[in-house]
Amino acid sequence: MLNLLLISAATALTALAAFPTQLVYQSPSGLFFENLAVRSCGKLLLTSVLSPTLHTLDPAVSNGTLEEVYTFPNGTSLTGIVEYQPDVYAVIVSSLDLTTRRAVLGTSAKLWRLELTSKAPAATPIAVVDSKLLNGLSAVPGLPDLVLAADSDIGAVYSINMRTGAARIALQDAAMAAGAPTPALGINGLRARDGALYFTNSEKRTFARVALAAGRGGVQQGGAVRVLGTTMPATSMYDDFAMDSEGRAWVATPPGAVTLLFPRANGTWGQELAAGDPAGGDDVFMQPSSGAFGRAERTEKTLYVTTGAGQVLSVNTGGGDV
Repeated sequence: MLNLLLISAATALTALAAFPTQLVYQSPSGLFFENLAVRSCGKLLLTSVLSPTLHTLDPAVSNGTLEEVYTFPNGTSLTGIVEYQPDVYAVIVSSLDLTTRRAVLGTSAKLWRLELTSKAPAATPIAVVDSKLLNGLSAVPGLPDLVLAADSDIGAVYSINMRTGAARIALQDAAMAAGAPTPALGINGLRARDGALYFTNSEKRTFARVALAAGRGGVQQGGAVRVLGTTMPATSMYDDFAMDSEGRAWVATPPGAVTLLFPRANGTWGQELAAGDPAGGDDVFMQPSSGAFGRAERTEKTLYVTTGAGQVLSVNTGGGDV
């Protein structure tokens, strides 16, 4: 995330791996897409570190255009977004210094609730978190008021109650820390599922899992962190990711790829190139930042990927034609 290279967008699609890929949308201004969520109606919600406006895109429409959903006040950037109740979303709003990749001095990250359950969007500020870089977001199965937020600066996970606004550090581990000076990023994307938290560490180039246990007001760390994969080559890094129904992780891997990490029968994990080029040698995935699967039956194997070059791409993870 936030790897602000000056890159020119192109539409030629020459992915090196087997999963078919298609360009769905290209921002004419090169808007840096940071994260996305897929609504039950199939439309995408897109955040950008360059704008406090949340946009929507219908990927089923040819030559579709972005539409504004809501502009959040008192911020310049949107990072994480997650649906934690039906058509109700948590959104991280910040004022970011894009050189240091940290919050502007004197500002803090804010968690907002955005309800899209009626015709007009309804947004409510929920919590202020004293963080220099609040990044990825995850809902917590079984706890409908709770979201987890990655703090990429201090290497921790905040637990935020979206009903009361209570926020606290729930997990903090050396495996989540950047281990390098600013602007290095530690924990980035995260997903809670099956009693565990899966997360990436961008600076350490790792994908890892840690058990979750019941804790005060939500969850806490329930065991040691296990690293499941490391990026190859060393010039690449893991960003945000999506997990499919089989428990596999599809990880945005800047500068130019999507990596598939998957559990083996013997308990180990493997990984393979899903799409693009890890070395950034083609013009398909230009700084991929996040991914999310479609919700309808016909799109449940379609992975939508955002990029720093203002692209939205689709990857058919079931193979065959896009």
